[in-house]
Amino acid sequence: MKQVRIYTLKDTQSAEIYFHRHWPRHMVSLPAFNIYVNHVYLGNECQVIATVTYQKDADIQAINQKYMNSDAFMSDMEGFDMSSILRVDEISIKEALF
Repeated sequence: MKQVRIYTLKDTQSAEIYFHRHWPRHMVSLPAFNIYVNHVYLGNECQVIATVTYQKDADIQAINQKYMNSDAFMSDMEGFDMSSILRVDEISIKEALF
């Protein structure tokens, strides 16, 4: 199961900090929670866009909650103002043509 996650931040500076400083940390910590990062993009309009893979039939909601309540997540986000993330959109993807 794949998912596209679109993080909308309050301004360009917050998006750049989240992308350059905090996503590299996520890429190290997420595999311990069976979340595998495929790509991370810095989008236009103050967005960071990530594609991630979960194991087949994974309970994505439970896995994300476990990660967000973990010491690893707290460490990843250290020094970042969480209120800078205005919205997170999640799009689950079942299959691809190619």
